[in-house]
Amino acid sequence: MGTPDEQTLQPCADAPQKNTDALKQNADMIGTEVMIRSDAKTSLQVMRAARNERIEQTRQRVRTASVKKGTIFMKARPKPSVNDEGPKVVAAYARVSTKSEEQVSSIENQTRYYTEKIEGTPDWTLQAVYADEGKSGTSMSKRTEFQRMMRDAADKKMDMILCASVSRFARNVKDCLEQIRLLKTVNPKHPIGVYFETENIYTLDPNCDQMLDMHAMLAAWESKNKSSRMILSYDQRIRMGQYPVLDLLGYRHTKDGQLVVVEEEAKTVRLIFVAYLYGYSTEQIANILTEKERKTLAGRTTWNSSMVKDIMGNERRWGDLHARKTIVIDIEKHTSIRNDDERDSAYAVGHHTGIVTPEIAKAVRAFSIHGRRKTNALPDLAVIQTGALKGFVTVCPAWKNINRVIYRSLCQRAYSEEEYALVEREARMICGDEHSNVRSMQFNGYRVPRGVYFMTSQTASMTVTHGSITFSKACVKELNCCENIELLYHPLLQAVVIRPCSADATTAIAWRNSKNVAKLLVPDFCNALYDEMDWMTEYSFRFRGIIRVRGKQKLMLFFLDEPQILVGKADKCGDADGEKTQTETQYIPYKKGNALPADDIKYAYPDEWAHERFGMTYELRKRRDHTIDTLSEEDISEQGIIVENPLFGSIPSMPELQAEIEQLLMSM
Repeated sequence: MGTPDEQTLQPCADAPQKNTDALKQNADMIGTEVMIRSDAKTSLQVMRAARNERIEQTRQRVRTASVKKGTIFMKARPKPSVNDEGPKVVAAYARVSTKSEEQVSSIENQTRYYTEKIEGTPDWTLQAVYADEGKSGTSMSKRTEFQRMMRDAADKKMDMILCASVSRFARNVKDCLEQIRLLKTVNPKHPIGVYFETENIYTLDPNCDQMLDMHAMLAAWESKNKSSRMILSYDQRIRMGQYPVLDLLGYRHTKDGQLVVVEEEAKTVRLIFVAYLYGYSTEQIANILTEKERKTLAGRTTWNSSMVKDIMGNERRWGDLHARKTIVIDIEKHTSIRNDDERDSAYAVGHHTGIVTPEIAKAVRAFSIHGRRKTNALPDLAVIQTGALKGFVTVCPAWKNINRVIYRSLCQRAYSEEEYALVEREARMICGDEHSNVRSMQFNGYRVPRGVYFMTSQTASMTVTHGSITFSKACVKELNCCENIELLYHPLLQAVVIRPCSADATTAIAWRNSKNVAKLLVPDFCNALYDEMDWMTEYSFRFRGIIRVRGKQKLMLFFLDEPQILVGKADKCGDADGEKTQTETQYIPYKKGNALPADDIKYAYPDEWAHERFGMTYELRKRRDHTIDTLSEEDISEQGIIVENPLFGSIPSMPELQAEIEQLLMSM
């Protein structure tokens, strides 16, 4: 045996055998690859030989080809031409894009020209002249004569159509080529060609396709270019005060851009406005106009609600003019949108004589159909001038756009300057925003709980959201299930009052549904409340109702500075009659600009109450109770004084509206 080093260097006995096997395996693989390459080369050579043989056979067939005896050659007939001999039934198509005097003359001249041309050409018989007046060439939808021509073509009523140019036929490339192709193929045995005189193109000539495509694209380009020129021209005229005007019901326009009242048509317009203010719905007004057979601008005597609304919404009826209210964004599809500063526009106040006064027009616009009652009385704005409810303003769902500033200004009308200052200070003390200089020696420092902490499903409550006010069943029950109420609001005292009233009162609101839950859709009033109280719009607010009965009179009062805050959705928080599911009292910020609380909070209270320990001070409670307890039977029944609505000013009274409606109907 050798040394350990010698043993380490000595190879294994089976190593030569393993090397031999590996070499054999590599040789077999190399041989297989060589065979594959050889087979592929042979296959490629065979394919090339076969292809060369086929090529040679083709050459021999062409070289040896000959015409057999008796073969007859037939030439193609001449290409179609507009001057082909033989009888033809010929139609013509003419179009102008507007109804101006110049283009009316043009359409008449085209009709006369084609009639004389067809009748004066031998072998031609006039089928019809189709003429679209005041129709755009970018769309087929409103070109009634063009559509009639295509139907007649499908019925083989003509052999050929004459047209002045491609642009008269269509300014839309797709429509132009599609209609021409349809004329060729709708009856393959009877193709109908169109001859465009200006371009000298006859569509049945197969050589005209490229030229026709080019002219169709040029017509489309010209249409878009014309639109751009008109936009620029419109911009220039608006800046110079030259506003385009058109005829409309009640007016005719002059060449110098003035609108002149047409008295007979103006009766229809005025009836629409005054009848709507009096209490008629748009459907009822439309029925009256239809029964009276009052004509529209187009001469029709059938009216509908949308037509009435359109007339009331057009500023030209009260003497103003809004130039470029809408714009066209796609000339081919004629897609129009409202012009929200996309292009230059102008609003000219007092541009011409109005059929109705601006005050009546503003009243109509402010008078929401969704807020009207079932009675025909025009709702009034009223302010209580005397008594414990002095300064309270009536709230009407029908009047839109009355904001917190207007409510404050209306409230201020009930006071002198000194009185208003005192009421402001008193309101701040009642709400706890300012302390009184005189403190009661009795129960000084004591606190009493806020009533809102103890609300249940049996408590009369009011829930305010950003679009509506809901009164619970308990509210309806407390007011003896009356059908109509009057809603009052005092922006300084931060209080809302409801009291029963008769249905014929001009400030009455029908409030109760079949389930005895009252819900008022008063989005504008709710917006005013949220702005005045600086509430977050994400929340709803619930308030406890305080009922007061004096003799036969009754009202319910809600203080807006004592809310229960509803954070979650209505289905999670429960409605106005639902039980409160959250037992832990939580206090959160609820003014604008504050961070929102956690999502799991459903009910909460104002964060400033968290430092009250138990509730409000006894002094503050006594001051608030004194304000309520001083109410007398006369105070509760005190009616407000009707005031002029600041949104639109003075309008006719109900008797005056009724008299004018009767006079207008008699004159029709």
